[in-house]
Amino acid sequence: MQLSFVQEPTEVVAAAIVYDEAMDVDAIFAEAVTQLRRDGVRVAGLSQKFAGEARNGKRSVWLENLASGALIRLDRPRGPGASGCILDPDALARAACVLRQAIALDPDLILVNRFGHAESEGRGLRAEIAEAICAGLPLLIAVRYNLLPAWEEFLGGPAHILLPSSQAVQCWVHDRIETRVFTPAD
Repeated sequence: MQLSFVQEPTEVVAAAIVYDEAMDVDAIFAEAVTQLRRDGVRVAGLSQKFAGEARNGKRSVWLENLASGALIRLDRPRGPGASGCILDPDALARAACVLRQAIALDPDLILVNRFGHAESEGRGLRAEIAEAICAGLPLLIAVRYNLLPAWEEFLGGPAHILLPSSQAVQCWVHDRIETRVFTPAD
């Protein structure tokens, strides 16, 4: 007899850390992922990292594939006088593929770097975030404070908000793992 995981269908298993400019949510995620992996938790998805400043004064934005360690540069260098969105649509498409692959791995946790402006407008990684939630996978995401109403609209109800700490993330993830139900496979 083979055992498989089945998530209770009535519970949305998504949690968010709501952040502002003063908070380093990426450092919280990095610390939590390190500890969760030490605990044997299988984590997949995307983690955001910043590199040094470009000539236009902005830092370059990178996404790390947590399954492989590969990096995707998310921003487009556009020169010192450029304004507007710096998001590279090709990089975003690669990131979407990474998330779809992560979902297929059936990890204990899917980490998504952000629910940002693109997602709040129906673009970006919105479809992949929805796919992970519909698959019943525990999903952890960062949501900027001003986008919390859009996140809750996306969820169709109140968001589950975690305290901005690695410990809060770890407790939530371990609780989600413990509530997954083992059932005999067909």
